[in-house]
Amino acid sequence: MSSDKPPAAPPTGAQLGDALMRTTHALRRFAGQPYQQRGWSTSRVLLMLAVDEAGAPRMGELKDRLGVTGRSITSLVDGLEDEGLLKRCDDPGDRRSTRLEITAKGHEHLGEIKALHDAHAELTFGILSDAERATLVDLLDRLRDHVAGRLPEPGDHRSPPVA
Repeated sequence: MSSDKPPAAPPTGAQLGDALMRTTHALRRFAGQPYQQRGWSTSRVLLMLAVDEAGAPRMGELKDRLGVTGRSITSLVDGLEDEGLLKRCDDPGDRRSTRLEITAKGHEHLGEIKALHDAHAELTFGILSDAERATLVDLLDRLRDHVAGRLPEPGDHRSPPVA
């Protein structure tokens, strides 16, 4: 028995972009829930994870990496420093720069963040099979590389190529 319905047209680029933006928005809101339940902002968690991953980064590097303003990063660092989770250190290679280090108390806090992060990520992506997870990572990496190659270099304010 054949179907009388014509095959569905593949989604347009605009439809894919809209679907990805809606999904990203929902994922961000859902990802922040376990932290918000403990009174932590997502920005605070992302900053702690970024400092841990980078070692002892300069504040400016983190600002660029997290896509926040200098004022925002300073405010976040001030709060985490006041709690004894981060400390500012002079950069021996550049006395105008400040590096960030995680304190012993911060490492304890980071352990809790990572445990929450891992458990919540498994809950989030538990709907996908191993093969689907691998495919999703491949597709997202390809898409990221495709658009990243079309972005202007930092400081270059010209429009990126269209085609």
